[in-house]
Amino acid sequence: MPYGVKNLPLGIPMTVASVGTLATLLVGKRLHVGFGIAWAVLSFWHGWQHHKKMQADACRLAGCNKAGAKEADPLLRIAASFQVPFYVPGRIRLRSGMLAANPQWQKPLEDYLQSFTGVKTAEITPLTGSLLITYDPEQLRQKPKLARLEQQLAELAVERI
Repeated sequence: MPYGVKNLPLGIPMTVASVGTLATLLVGKRLHVGFGIAWAVLSFWHGWQHHKKMQADACRLAGCNKAGAKEADPLLRIAASFQVPFYVPGRIRLRSGMLAANPQWQKPLEDYLQSFTGVKTAEITPLTGSLLITYDPEQLRQKPKLARLEQQLAELAVERI
């Protein structure tokens, strides 16, 4: 069936049903209900015809990959790519191939990290993908999320030894 029911264009019938529904508001209840039901049926049919495109569009807006799985936030992917070669309270070095591959992230990431409470410096060396962060541990630990992050990074550094 090269041009079957699945591919039947519904623009004109849907328009007629919607105009009919509006036009029969004051004429008669049965006619109005009939046009309304036709409009609803045609709308569902139209949605069924385009369900794959609608799923793809919804997935694109939600950040899914081609397999339909939700992709991680780019910041989470960057964070997951970090290795922790060095840590002492107040000074931590992180390495990431993503930083080395994307030198345009240097300034925005340094500025972002320096906006956190207690962070003194954040310096990226794009050639090596190295990020050195110096901070005041006591001031940073006043924020529970940052304290937890510091603890996790410290554990990663210990695992490396």
